[in-house]
Amino acid sequence: MRWGLKPRLIFAFISIIVLPIVASILFITLFSSDVEQQAGNEDELDLLLSEVKSTIDENAGYLAEPDFFYEKVRPLLEKYDIELTVFSAEGDPVFNSAAHQRSGEASIWPDRFRKFNMDIPTQEHGKLSAEIQANSFSVPPFRQFQEMIYAVLGGAAIGLSVLAALILLWTWYISRTVLYPLKEIYNATEEVIEGNLDYKIRYEKQDEIGRFIEGFNLMRVHLKKSIEQRQQYERARKQLIASISHDLRTPLASIKGYVEGLEDGIARNEEMQKKYYRVIKSKTDQLDRLIEDLFEFSKFELEQLSIEKTLVNSSEFFQEAFHSTQLDYPDVDLVLAGPLPSVSLNIDSGRIKQVLANLIDNAVKYGGTKLVMKIEQQVGFVEVRIKDNGQGIRAEDLPYIFNAFFRGEKSRSRESGGTGLGLAIVKYIIEAHGGEIRATSGSGIGSEFTFALPLYLRQG
Repeated sequence: MRWGLKPRLIFAFISIIVLPIVASILFITLFSSDVEQQAGNEDELDLLLSEVKSTIDENAGYLAEPDFFYEKVRPLLEKYDIELTVFSAEGDPVFNSAAHQRSGEASIWPDRFRKFNMDIPTQEHGKLSAEIQANSFSVPPFRQFQEMIYAVLGGAAIGLSVLAALILLWTWYISRTVLYPLKEIYNATEEVIEGNLDYKIRYEKQDEIGRFIEGFNLMRVHLKKSIEQRQQYERARKQLIASISHDLRTPLASIKGYVEGLEDGIARNEEMQKKYYRVIKSKTDQLDRLIEDLFEFSKFELEQLSIEKTLVNSSEFFQEAFHSTQLDYPDVDLVLAGPLPSVSLNIDSGRIKQVLANLIDNAVKYGGTKLVMKIEQQVGFVEVRIKDNGQGIRAEDLPYIFNAFFRGEKSRSRESGGTGLGLAIVKYIIEAHGGEIRATSGSGIGSEFTFALPLYLRQG
C-alpha cells in the first residue's frame, strides 16, 4: 500500500503528538503497578497512624513539658522521619517537634510532602488532634510517593525522548522524501534554463511529488522533442530557401531555352515545334505545382487553410473523385476495388479531393504505374486505402514523410518538382477532419497510404 504525501504528513503530526503521551502513560502505569506490588503502603500507613495515636495517648501527660514529651516521641519521629504537631481541643498548638529537631533534620520541602491530620481522644487532656508531616519519601510508608514522583519524571523523560526521536525521524524522512526532491526539481529547473534537457529527476515513489516529478520529466522530454522538431523545421526551411532557387531555376531555364529555340527558328517543322511546346508546358506545370504547394503551405503554416464541411454521400463522392482522377492520369492503371459504402460524411469535398490527388500524384512521381483504391466502412469511420507498385519508401525515411519540407531522395525530388510539402498538407487536412493517416512501405515493393474519415452522427 502506497501512502500519498498528505496522509503521511497527517500520520507524522498525529504520531508526534500521540506516541510520546502513550509512552509516558505506559511507563507510569507499569512503574506504578510495580510499586504497588512491592510495597504494602496502606498497611504501613495504618500502622504509622496507629503508633502515633498510641504514643500520644500514652505520653499526653507530658505535653506540659515539651522537651520531655519530645524525648518520648523521638524514636517514633526518627523511625518514620516525620514532624509532629499536637493541638489542644481548642485548636491551639501545644507541641511542635520542629522546634526540637536540629536544622538538618527538617524536611527541605516541607510544603510538598503529604500531611496527615487525626483526632486523638485522651483521658487526661480530652480530645487532642495531631498533624503529621513526612520529611522523606524514602522511608515507609511514604516510599510510594517517591516512587510515584520517579514514575512521573521517568514518564516525562520517556515522552520527551520519544518526541525527540520522532522529530528527528520525521525530519529526516520529510527531508528525504519532500525537501530533497524539491531541491532536485529546483536543480532540474536550473539545468533546463541552461539548456540541458537531458537532466532527469529520479524518484520512485508514486505520491504527489512523484506524480509532479513524472510530469516534469514528461514536460522536459516533450520540450526537448519540440525544440528538436523546431530545429529540424528551421533547418528544413533554410534548406528549402537554399534549394528553392534551384527548383525554380531549372524549369525556368528550360522554358527560356526552348522559347529562345522557337524564336531562333531551331524548330523548323511542326512536329519539332509541338515537342518544344510539350516540354514548355511540362515545365510550366512543374512550376505551377511548386508555386501551388508553397501557397498552400503558407496558408497551412498560418493556420489559414480553410476547411468548409458539408454532408456528402460516401459512395457518390468517391465514385466522382475516382473518375476525375482517371481523367487526370490517363496513362496510369487506376483500379477501384470492391463496392463503395454508402454512408454520410461531413467533409470538405474539395480538400479531400486534394488529398486523393496529392497521394496519387505522389505515387505516380515515384514510379507507380498501377494504383488500387479501396474504400471500406469500419466501426465509426470510413477507411480509404491507396496502394501503388512504385519504388517504395526507404524504412529510414518512413517516419518522416509527413514532416514539412522532408524529401527522402533529394535528387529525384528536384527532378519531379517536389517541395516536401504535399504530404504535410495531406496530414493537416485529414486531421482537421478528425481523422488520421498512416503509410506502410519498403524499397522496391511499393507503398500503401491509409486514411480514415469519421462517419457523420446525427444529433438527437
